[in-house]
Amino acid sequence: MVQVTVTAALKVAGGPTLPLSSTLQPQSYTFASVALNATGGAGDEQSVDLLPDGGTVVLLGVAAHTPGGKAAAVTLTPVNGTTEGEPFGIDGTLLIATPGVLAALVDGGPRSLKFANAGTESVIVEVLTGLEPS
Repeated sequence: MVQVTVTAALKVAGGPTLPLSSTLQPQSYTFASVALNATGGAGDEQSVDLLPDGGTVVLLGVAAHTPGGKAAAVTLTPVNGTTEGEPFGIDGTLLIATPGVLAALVDGGPRSLKFANAGTESVIVEVLTGLEPS
């Protein structure tokens, strides 16, 4: 087992703060990093495999940034075999720590992710997943 702690706080200027935290204990995890060239160039799209043949993704964290560290926009398409879910945009970060939400991204849950750069600068995309056996 791996222990993963997720912490965040939603703060409204002049309003409430909602602290959020959770500790997950997936069986294992994966980490990948890919570089995407600027939109329209060779290498502006890449896929990241999340799982071997078995297992379920129970945690997905994505950070997209320029080489200088500025948040970047990318399009993510969840994939399971030959089935693709609906593509959606990410501006900097994405965190999904609910297995039911992850399963709803594509039939059978994501086994890989396709990323496409949505900007004019190169982008680095880092992906952390928590995995459970089937």
